[in-house]
Amino acid sequence: MKKIIIIGGGISGLAVLHYIKKRYQETVEVTLIEKNSDVGGTIASFESQGSIFETGPNGFLTNQPNTLEFIKDLGFLDQLIEANEDSKRRYIQMNGKLHLLPMDPVNFFKTPLLSATEKIRLIQGLFKKNISKDQSVYDYTAERFGPAVASRLVDPFLTGIYAGDIKRLHMGAAFPKMGTPKGQPKAKMCSFVNGMGSLIGQLALKYKSSIQIGVEVKDLAELKADTIICATPAYVAAELFGMPILQDIYYSPVAVVGMLIKKDSFKRLPDGFGYLIPSGEGKEVLGVLIESNVYTRQTSKDQIFLRVMMGGAHHPGIASYTKEQLQVLALKEIDEIYGLKEDSSSISVKLWTKGIPQYELDYPAIRQAITEELKKKQNLFLCANYLDGISFNDCIKNAKELVDSL
Repeated sequence: MKKIIIIGGGISGLAVLHYIKKRYQETVEVTLIEKNSDVGGTIASFESQGSIFETGPNGFLTNQPNTLEFIKDLGFLDQLIEANEDSKRRYIQMNGKLHLLPMDPVNFFKTPLLSATEKIRLIQGLFKKNISKDQSVYDYTAERFGPAVASRLVDPFLTGIYAGDIKRLHMGAAFPKMGTPKGQPKAKMCSFVNGMGSLIGQLALKYKSSIQIGVEVKDLAELKADTIICATPAYVAAELFGMPILQDIYYSPVAVVGMLIKKDSFKRLPDGFGYLIPSGEGKEVLGVLIESNVYTRQTSKDQIFLRVMMGGAHHPGIASYTKEQLQVLALKEIDEIYGLKEDSSSISVKLWTKGIPQYELDYPAIRQAITEELKKKQNLFLCANYLDGISFNDCIKNAKELVDSL
């Protein structure tokens, strides 16, 4: 019987484990090894006074069939919940004030985020074709839609995905499907009744006999396997696989602060999904999500649960902040925008010193070098969010494609 070992228990490694079990049944022996005391990587959900604090993504889009099939395989479809319709209202912070992100023609022509000339430039850009994606996201969007759109709309949008710098992110690598929207199903934002971490719990329970936690692999020579799949971050895989090129992938630090605040503590009640902040505002805060508006869960009607995101590629110093400093920064932001009569009643903090891999300008060359290196390493494979997409959906899709190719 062939033996497969998976190193790393984030969503990529767990998805690989699932697809191997599904495809090969009992014809192979597969073991997942995780050095931490829990699997899930950045995905974890913690109950806090009736609210759910997500340390990583707070949901996913339903435009990837593989993900829904994956959830169905696990018998978890009945745990799915959709984001509330009211949460479609999203804001951009500019000059310290919130402005509604225009999602329809009426609000587009009314928005102060762009001047009349800048709006015309954006509309003209919709008809531009054949613009090279072999450049930064900023250069691509500025060339197509104008600098204002790049800095005031695209910049904060990228903040919400990559916590990155759009002048350093590579357009083709970060958005390979941009410009080909035809045939894409309409996406809905979803999560689970007990948070994203509950899916991790379901995976851990289903495959507990194949998972070893608290075990660190320092040398591949110690593993007896026909195939090894590394689903760790790039900087860990670099050491294990002897591939220094993986060290060239930069991870931006991200801090997440969850706050449960009584409604009557606000001077201005938060509404909608929340808001994002363009890097040009110069703030260490990237954005604020009004979680209790997005998903109807256990949060009591007299409270609001928010998540404040901080750091990113523009503010790497956040990695050295203390928990107390992060709390102060989050409270200051909420007070400036909504006004607080008193401090929050509950605060949860998670700091990822190496949070999100960045698909920067040198990424295509790095990706090609990784492919060439792997050709020399028989029966060694990589599967992680620094390869071919950082989203929850991407991780599941890439895991399936890898297993299908074995």
